[in-house]
Formats: sequence, structure tokens, C-alpha cells
Amino acid sequence: MKAIKTIIRGLTKVELAFAGIMFALMVICYFISVVNRNIIQGSMPWTEELATYAMVYLALLGMEVGLRDGTQVSVTALTSKVKGTTVGKILDVIASVILLFFLFMMFRYGCALVAKQITTGQTSPVMKIPMYVLYLSLPISFGIAFVVQILILLGKFFKIPMDEITNVDAIADSFIKPAAGKEGK
Repeated sequence: MKAIKTIIRGLTKVELAFAGIMFALMVICYFISVVNRNIIQGSMPWTEELATYAMVYLALLGMEVGLRDGTQVSVTALTSKVKGTTVGKILDVIASVILLFFLFMMFRYGCALVAKQITTGQTSPVMKIPMYVLYLSLPISFGIAFVVQILILLGKFFKIPMDEITNVDAIADSFIKPAAGKEGK
């Protein structure tokens, strides 16, 4: 059962690192675009395109992290009343199965879309990046979400405390603090 925690913790660290890179890339691109447009009076359309692609990856990875720690928007009118009861546990499992089905279908059709883009050879308008690079965000994010949600569901069945791995803030803090500790020495 420790393997489940290790896998989810590792995936979280990779996701957070990649999301941090995408966020930094997006901010830098938009900064260059604004400076170029307002000060230099020129146009650099590649910055807008690259920032948009970074935003897509960031949003989809954020979706997975939000699913994991429960910060996604949800209607809790019924579930809050039956939480902790047998009915609540059954509803939780049903919701998990429906979510897994949705994630699997998004992964499956995301892979089909990537395969279609590879065969067509379509490229982005400005940077001429193959469009499948952008569409890879779908199978990557939904695939990771599918695996993590299966592991969390297994954790529920085997009564493994999942708080320490679904609390993404704590994982992010442990990921950032060692780097901050090295600077202080």
C-alpha cells in the first residue's frame, strides 16, 4: 500500500514541476508580448501562441490536481447530508466510477485526436509546431487523472489514509522547502 502513496506522490511532484514551468513560460511570453506591443510597438505573435499552449497544459494539469484534492466545483447538497453513512459511501463509489469512466473516455478520444493530428501533419499557424504537441495535453492530463483516481479508489477500498497524498499543498511545500533550505546554507 505504500507503493500507492509513492506513485501518487511522484506523479504529483512531476505535475507540479511541469505546471510551474508552464506557468513561468506563460508569464514570460505574455510579458514579452506586452512589452513588445506597448513599448517597442512591434508584433511577436509567437509569444501569444506559446503562452496559449502553456495555458492549455497548465489548465488541464490543474484539473487533475483539483480532482485529487477535492477543490473542483461540486454540488454537495446531498453528499454532505449522507457523508459518513453507508449511503454516503455508496454514493462516493458511484461518483468515483462515473468519474473514472469519464476520464477513460477523455483519455481514449484524446489519444485518437493525437493520432489523427499526427496523420494530418497539421502545424500551428505561427510557430509551425505540430498540433499533436498541443493535443497531447489531453491524453497526458486525463491519463494521469485516471491512474491517480484508480489509486485513490483502491486506497478507499483498502482503508489507506489518503490525506497526506491528496493534500497537494503539503506535497508542494515539501517539494519547494528543500530547495529553499539549500539557499539558506
